[in-house]
Amino acid sequence: MLTQTADYALRALVYLAHDPEDGYHQTRDLATQLNIPGNYLGKILQLMAHHRIVESQRGMHGGFRLARLPEQVRLFDVLSALDAVPTDPECPLTTGGRQMELCGLHRRFAAMTRQYLDFLKATTLGELLVDHSMPASCLGPVAMNALIPNAPACTRAAGLSLAVVQ
Repeated sequence: MLTQTADYALRALVYLAHDPEDGYHQTRDLATQLNIPGNYLGKILQLMAHHRIVESQRGMHGGFRLARLPEQVRLFDVLSALDAVPTDPECPLTTGGRQMELCGLHRRFAAMTRQYLDFLKATTLGELLVDHSMPASCLGPVAMNALIPNAPACTRAAGLSLAVVQ
């Protein structure tokens, strides 16, 4: 149900939320570590900054970081910023215009959409932060640094395998 853009945005935001030091992360580093095209991720993060989900800082030590606590960022906020919130679909069983009454299939689609929207509004980034919420090849900024000080946060970027790191 997520668009590729929403998937990339959530992956980047979860990564940023895992940083207890709340430091700025440069787009190119995030893109490499999360295996996301850099230019595309830059546009997504700029959009997130426009909606005050992340904040940006220019310069050598700049980049992006969360603008709010993970518990304050709802998935609905993220998808709304991307125009990726589902809307009530048109009835698939009509040939033109909308019916006054919903057909059985349309009623089910509408109910499913309502449930999905409720889920998005009730779920925050903070709830997604569990030990294994990073992409499989990426341990995250804290775990990797604990294993190998000053190492890149992602095993793919570091050229290591998980078997070697563990």
